[in-house]
Amino acid sequence: MRLGFTWCYLLKCTDGYLLIDTSYPNYFPKFQKSIAKLGIDVSEIKYLLLTHHHDDHAGFAAELVNKTGCRVIAHHDAIAPLKQGESEDTMQPVNRRVKFIFSLFQLFHQQFRFSPLIIGENDIILTGDDLDLLKSIGINGKILHTPGHSQDSISVILSDGNAFVGDVAMNFLHLTGIGHRPIYVEDINIVYESWQRLIEQGAKVIYPSHGKPFYARELVR
Repeated sequence: MRLGFTWCYLLKCTDGYLLIDTSYPNYFPKFQKSIAKLGIDVSEIKYLLLTHHHDDHAGFAAELVNKTGCRVIAHHDAIAPLKQGESEDTMQPVNRRVKFIFSLFQLFHQQFRFSPLIIGENDIILTGDDLDLLKSIGINGKILHTPGHSQDSISVILSDGNAFVGDVAMNFLHLTGIGHRPIYVEDINIVYESWQRLIEQGAKVIYPSHGKPFYARELVR
């Protein structure tokens, strides 16, 4: 489902649904309406997997957890910024056109803040890849650590090759000349390494958080 600039994804699991990412903090009401149209009650969300901690991915995570009691799945490096409720300032624009466009965007979106999310004892914290967790909750897939956009970035690859990658790859703002690169990166070479791992691990179709799906072969340099 599209919530503002962010695409969020629902995967059926054993006792309900796993949600991949939220959008900005003010999109929770729209999210509830969107899943209601699918015949799903918000209480059926049992897991929330955060591909990383940024405000357009974890924006209403705290509200969702408070509402449903769902378990959070996230990378260890997301814990501190989630607790602070603020996106880390560790990235640089991937090129000059992105830098110019987002200098204008930041005039209207300066804080990059969201309601703090405190990781609880029942939440699931990863330090790297996890090949078994999803299978244990009825989803035939695996989780990969895919840094480069941010150190805490993780991706989901299902057995059919569908890959939900957060922001490690994108498919929008083509006028900026980014291709499928993230608009902001910590290290572009690590992004490329994550792309290679996604392909090696069986990704066939990339579902980014920003833009429409595309074939993984488009990531090959």
